[in-house]
Amino acid sequence: MINNAVSLAKTKLERHKAMGRNSSLSIVEVAQLMDLVTFGPNLPEVTNSMLFFGYSIN
Repeated sequence: MINNAVSLAKTKLERHKAMGRNSSLSIVEVAQLMDLVTFGPNLPEVTNSMLFFGYSIN
C-alpha cells in the first residue's frame, strides 16, 4: 500500500513534467507529491502555528 502511494505520486509527477504549463496540478499539489516520494507517507503534519508567537509591538 505504501509502495502503491509512492508509485502513484511518481506517475503524477512524471505526467505533470511532461505536460508542462498545461498541467492541472498546482504548486502546492506538486510539493505534496514530492514530499510523499521523498519522505514516504509517514511525514508528520506541519502545524500552522504563528511564526512570531511571542512578538510584541511595544
